Amino acid sequence: MARDLANIMVGRTIKDVLVAYPPIVASDRRTFAARLIGQTVTGTGRLGKWLRLELDSGGALLVHLKMTGQFILDHWPGSLDGPWPAHAHAAFLTNDPQKTLFYRDTRKFGKLRAFSAEELGEFLSQLNLGPDALLIDPEQFYQRISSRRGRLKAVLLDQAVVAGLGNIYADECLFAAGLSPLGEARAITREQAFILHAQINRILSEAIELRGSTVNNYLSLERPGTYQSRHQVYGKAGSLCPRCQTPLLRSTVGGRTTISCPVCQK
Repeated sequence: MARDLANIMVGRTIKDVLVAYPPIVASDRRTFAARLIGQTVTGTGRLGKWLRLELDSGGALLVHLKMTGQFILDHWPGSLDGPWPAHAHAAFLTNDPQKTLFYRDTRKFGKLRAFSAEELGEFLSQLNLGPDALLIDPEQFYQRISSRRGRLKAVLLDQAVVAGLGNIYADECLFAAGLSPLGEARAITREQAFILHAQINRILSEAIELRGSTVNNYLSLERPGTYQSRHQVYGKAGSLCPRCQTPLLRSTVGGRTTISCPVCQK
């Protein structure tokens, strides 16, 4: 998504902003718009599970998609009275009104935050994000995981431990590494942690190149992702394990539905 946004937004100036659902932006929507109007997008990237649009002022627009957040292109609505695309809650007018960027979110759980350069640093420190899942080295990964209490999957999902892993990829990486999501994180050995680290790097890198896992109602800016065709366990409770043909089990870890093999992931 950051790559798609770069193709569309980098070099463009934000000329107007409309917010149809104020809770999405947390602050007063006039304040949110004022921090963005007149700014030129200079780059895009990610911070764990946050998207980042960098502004020429040194500030940024940060976006957390939560469960159903996405960006689409459509015509500038002109006002809050529309017409707006279905489930769109914020609109960003740039140089081309025919390709207005909309933030769309059917469940309205997402977050959009606009910051000046001064405010950005303070907010990032408050986020308390751990090292990025694709940048952390194996030994650091082992030390951070093994020092935490709790189930292994819950620790992987904790963004303060390692930033960037969500529910889909936690299930897939644990299966690939042969580790139970129900195991205690403190019990992981260095060898097991190194194997898990390698699988995280492999799976996340492959998934990014294949544009992620497009499931349910996701609409992409360019073309949908295809990594869902490589899922081994996610969303497949009751199906046979691709390794040992044992039925995959559903459990709950850290409040999240979790799929694993009781034989391959003891």
